Amino acid sequence: DSKLPSSVRNTLLELFGQIEREFENLYIENLELRREIDSLNERLAAEGQTIDGAELSKGQLKTKASHSTSQLSQKLKTTYKASTSKV
Repeated sequence: DSKLPSSVRNTLLELFGQIEREFENLYIENLELRREIDSLNERLAAEGQTIDGAELSKGQLKTKASHSTSQLSQKLKTTYKASTSKV
């Protein structure tokens, strides 16, 4: 049994649901990008080309992921502040 008022509990459940959906979307996007990278690397290898700059690509992906994470974090903070101000 929760000590929270039902309106607060419902708001939290809704917010956590949104967070979970966002992580699911990011996870699916990540899997698709990894498959695409693997496919492109296989095509390059089949054509006899070397994969120069692989580390650079990984670094660029990490930078992009970090930026996306930062945006998600800011969005969650904004949503949380808005929902708590209503309570």
